[in-house]
Amino acid sequence: MLFTRTVTLAAAGILVSGAGSAQEFSGAATLGYGHTSLSDGLGDANSYTLDGIGEVDFQNGFTIGMNGSLKKVDPDGSGNDTEAVDLGLELASRLPSGFMLGGYLDFINVDEDIGGGFATNADILSYGIKTGYVTDVLAAEFHIGLSETSPSLPSGVDWTDYGINLRYQATDRTEVGGHLLRSEISGPGGTGNIDSIGLSGSHGFGSGWTTFGGVNWADADGAGGDVTTFGVGVGYDLSRVAAVPAQLSLELARSNIETGAGDVDADTVRLGLTMPLGGGKTGAPLNSVSHATMKPRHNALSTLIDTTY
Repeated sequence: MLFTRTVTLAAAGILVSGAGSAQEFSGAATLGYGHTSLSDGLGDANSYTLDGIGEVDFQNGFTIGMNGSLKKVDPDGSGNDTEAVDLGLELASRLPSGFMLGGYLDFINVDEDIGGGFATNADILSYGIKTGYVTDVLAAEFHIGLSETSPSLPSGVDWTDYGINLRYQATDRTEVGGHLLRSEISGPGGTGNIDSIGLSGSHGFGSGWTTFGGVNWADADGAGGDVTTFGVGVGYDLSRVAAVPAQLSLELARSNIETGAGDVDADTVRLGLTMPLGGGKTGAPLNSVSHATMKPRHNALSTLIDTTY
């Protein structure tokens, strides 16, 4: 409750302070399609995604960041679709020195059709505060917060999230970054962790071509395994050949899922069409492993979903 009131007060302060200031909007949206093949004859799946990000800069140090994602995964022949809605809001105040203080609110809903007219539905609401050092060249952010679930966790069980996110704009064409996240679930029976570690980068070669890549490792205590995902891809600026301000991208990705019963590989080919919004510019497409790793969610489980799909 204290975190919720803190984030709400921060939001009110930012909106009131920025109400009389000039505003600048930048962002991007990616429409994506992916085809995944599972090893050991476990089948294939098609995924359809729509991702968007945006930021309103009040030109006085206050910013509002927004992100959203719609995902649908359709396994071939089963009819058991999985749909996910992922939304985020970030509020921040940055001083001329680069010091930043703000808050965040993330929400994800996963709805899975398990067949026979039955479905499972789960929500995670994450909220907290963040601070760090942010400039046009270097960003280092730390966050801490709580997550609530529906269905609710057992009585006496708490979910705490904390992590570090780093980004470095080496040149106008090159950006690298990474994250270290932990979601800690503790209660009378002990403590379990979900960890996520990622590293990614993108580089523009000129003549409209961009390459990007990322790797992410996630592990959950007690789950008997971990997930390692990596992806590499290339994008092309269509405005070079037509009056279309968009980037066409192709990514090849693999997720290795280690379980107590053995390993499963999921090989994915992703296509994306990314359109800049406002003053936004295109880099790694929003449906790529690179983007999900460089700009992760604030809890490790949501980040695992984003990097895998």
